[in-house]
Amino acid sequence: MSLIRSQQIIHINSKFRTGGTDDNFTYSIELNKANRYNHVSVLSISIPKSYYLIPDGENTFIVEEDGVQQTVTIPPGNYNITSFLYVLNNIFQHGTGHLNHYTATFPDTRTEAQTGKITFNHTNTQHTSNFIFGDNHLPEVMGFERGSTNTFTILQNHSELTSVNICNFQRESTLFLHSNVADNQNDDILLEMFASGNPDLSNINFENQGNLEEHSKLITASQNNNYTFYLTDEYGQGINLNGINMLITLCFYEKENISRLIRGYIKYKTLLDEETERMNRMLKSNTPVGP
Repeated sequence: MSLIRSQQIIHINSKFRTGGTDDNFTYSIELNKANRYNHVSVLSISIPKSYYLIPDGENTFIVEEDGVQQTVTIPPGNYNITSFLYVLNNIFQHGTGHLNHYTATFPDTRTEAQTGKITFNHTNTQHTSNFIFGDNHLPEVMGFERGSTNTFTILQNHSELTSVNICNFQRESTLFLHSNVADNQNDDILLEMFASGNPDLSNINFENQGNLEEHSKLITASQNNNYTFYLTDEYGQGINLNGINMLITLCFYEKENISRLIRGYIKYKTLLDEETERMNRMLKSNTPVGP
């Protein structure tokens, strides 16, 4: 059980920020300066799952044939495996240069074992082909490592490349709320949230149901009234909420000094024991009890 001398509850709506965006913003917080708050804890948070599986800026990869490169651009948005393959094959089919030599397929669960991987076919066997990915989430969607180069295997009448990993159509399973209000020793993470059970365009909600200290952090500068808050994924890359606001409820509080309480109790107990002993001695000697 927490021993709290004083506390102040602050409700934050990113829509009323003093600067930035809904997912990376500055917020003005007026704390009661008469109190010496030294800890902060997230009581609740509601984050819209309005970020895309494939956001703008993380939606391209390179097809390379014998050193000649072409960029493939996937429209930003949310996809499942069916819609993603439809869009990707449409890009290949109507693409310029050598892009229309490629197709992408996924196991048909009616007739094949489900591997969770995409197979890419290339009809030309006269040259080497590579898929080159950046350091973002798109290669994970397609089943490859971030920042990797993946070479097609030349077979008898075509070239083939299969996803190295199972395709990941969950944008982020874990989100991190950062803030300069908190001192977390080696980072500024205020809270981590698990989002895998929430469908797209819903809300990711957290409510502190236990001890206040379970999600408590030391305050970095309790006299400051401008703080930054921002969301990232596990790689530290920003999350774009696409203009939808988040809600955060914080509890700033002063934690009671346990050492001071213990010293006070010991002093009180010592004085009480001394007084009790004095009273007992007086009673035994039949001496009238004086003030």
